[in-house]
Amino acid sequence: MNKWTASACAIVATLALAACGGSKDQAESAAAPASGTAAKKATVARPAANADDNSWGLYLADQGKVHADDIGMKPFIYVIPVADSQMGDDRRKNETESIVNGAGSVLIPGALLIIGGPDANVTRSFVEGLGQKVKPDSLKGVTVLVVSDAAQKDGLSKVLAPTGARARVVSM
Repeated sequence: MNKWTASACAIVATLALAACGGSKDQAESAAAPASGTAAKKATVARPAANADDNSWGLYLADQGKVHADDIGMKPFIYVIPVADSQMGDDRRKNETESIVNGAGSVLIPGALLIIGGPDANVTRSFVEGLGQKVKPDSLKGVTVLVVSDAAQKDGLSKVLAPTGARARVVSM
């Protein structure tokens, strides 16, 4: 009987120590977001205008962390190309179609859509075209973060208003 009691005590002690270790990890992970929040609020460095799409995508994702950290869903990021070529035009058209067609199925209330690129005027033009093609109220409850020129905030907000989106326009 003593062997069983000793074994039971050893198991209980092991579980208790494991539980204490879990509490310490939980305490550390709870403290980490507080220090991470300060880091997220830091200014994000803008890539060069000729940087690749990956750099711009990372930049837009960082802008989402800074300006839309209240959104819980992962963002949908659209880097708007500036190339005045058939390839740039085709890509902007494809991205418009992606947003228009995804509005009902993928872009559900609570979603975050981040739009931006190297040229604020091209981004503005893209958003204006998007506002005309998206059906009224089809982006209801979706937050659209436009990383562009803050001076364009009123115009872009007005363009996106019929879509039902919550528009946020921030400077690059």
